[in-house]
Amino acid sequence: MKTPKRIRNHVNPFSYKKDSSFIGFDNKNPIMVDIGSYRGEFGEKLLEKFKDSKNLILFEIRKPFFKYLKKIFEKENNVKIFDGDAGYSIKNILKNSIKNGIDIEKIFVNFPDPWFKEKHKKRRVVNVDFLKNLQKWIPKNTEIIFQTDQEILFLETKELIEENGNFEINIFEKPLWEIKSYWEEMKAKEGNKIYRMSFQIK
Repeated sequence: MKTPKRIRNHVNPFSYKKDSSFIGFDNKNPIMVDIGSYRGEFGEKLLEKFKDSKNLILFEIRKPFFKYLKKIFEKENNVKIFDGDAGYSIKNILKNSIKNGIDIEKIFVNFPDPWFKEKHKKRRVVNVDFLKNLQKWIPKNTEIIFQTDQEILFLETKELIEENGNFEINIFEKPLWEIKSYWEEMKAKEGNKIYRMSFQIK
């Protein structure tokens, strides 16, 4: 299947809020979440490694790529695709699974839009509201993985996490399981350094 033609990279998440919900998967496997799945390479690699042991939830805000992801994963019973603003809808999508005792193992935020202008920083995936909401409902053992090639974004996000919650932060160098997203592979080829951290509620 052909990938969508080039579309604009930056999408204002406040323009794509929708009240999505999800009853949950029909098994008890742990869930991993990928926010900003783009063309799905990262999700495909996760699926290949954890085909029978994990469930995957993928978010993609851009409609053409959302439709593309729906097609390439349409036969996978342990993969669910959502569009819209993940920061707005993730709680409602995961709440039934959490209520039923399903482990939300990891939430990946890979190479998000940096939104460098001060007035636009509230549009970032990891913002003050996102962190405050996480602490209200996310299980303590859930690990959020943040990866980017933008040093300024990385440092500002780390500072934001330190100032807006009781989180334990871990800086690491290599991608988990050696699984790389499309953007990581592209940026690494350009010689860019990749910055990584994980954080979870203490």
